[in-house]
Amino acid sequence: MFNIPVVFFIYKRIETTKQVFDTICKIKPQKIYLIADGPKSEDLFEACRDVREYIENNISWNCNLVRIYSEQNLGLAKRVSTGLSEVFAHEESAIILEDDTLPDPSFFDFCEELLSHYAEDHRVAHISGCNFYPEIFNSNDSYAFSSIINVWGWATWRRSWKNFNLSMNSWRDDNKDLLLNKWCVSRRQKKGLRKMFDLHCENDDPWAWSYQWIYSCWKNNALSIIPRKNLVSNLGIGPDATNTTSSVTLDKFPKTTQSMTFPLLHPDIDRDQNFDKRYLQSSKPPVIRTLKNIVKTWL
Repeated sequence: MFNIPVVFFIYKRIETTKQVFDTICKIKPQKIYLIADGPKSEDLFEACRDVREYIENNISWNCNLVRIYSEQNLGLAKRVSTGLSEVFAHEESAIILEDDTLPDPSFFDFCEELLSHYAEDHRVAHISGCNFYPEIFNSNDSYAFSSIINVWGWATWRRSWKNFNLSMNSWRDDNKDLLLNKWCVSRRQKKGLRKMFDLHCENDDPWAWSYQWIYSCWKNNALSIIPRKNLVSNLGIGPDATNTTSSVTLDKFPKTTQSMTFPLLHPDIDRDQNFDKRYLQSSKPPVIRTLKNIVKTWL
């Protein structure tokens, strides 16, 4: 049995949900937080209900299933924000997956060890499971400390989430250039994130939550962990996706996940700015924003 609570966000996509849940079943977590948004329209009611019932009816071990369901459609940003705030009202740490983020089984052990290792270290706020560019690692360490915050499978602590604010009100009066110059490694990155932070600051109807989480980590001088191997891939790239929408469906992106090697080799707690530069250089053009173009090159 796995001791760290697993948070699983679901909605309407039964096939990707089954694949991710099958991997969760292999580790048999003692506690699962099942977080579901309400249907956006009446015609989605059955699909949303079927996904919830599938999980509820297919837990074959002694598991404390905590349901956090909304009957109204909150939208992605508010569902994630309110759902995780409810989780961290009860838990010190958690591993977070969505219905389209497929982890390698070693992802759970990776998160478990690091959640314990850095439990009291406020210099670390985020543990990423996804690494788009494992080939850029040039050390023997198992992970790097970075400004890059990937949210396709991740983990964090209550102490970090308590700083999250979906409205990111403090950005309005922040020293924007000082913060962005510290964390961004290129003018393009700085320009793009400043635009996103401006759009989400005091926005009553935010469409994303991840920019606010990046801001929260950076504002509190907290680092992200990026694994040397890609431990999580996305199954949800296609016309039915919420964020990674494309006219063409990709079965899996990145194409492969790898298993982490244990025991972990821990680096010194210091941001690897050269790693950040190599990572951002590899992402030209940005991965998520140009997924449609990437798809076309694979056809």
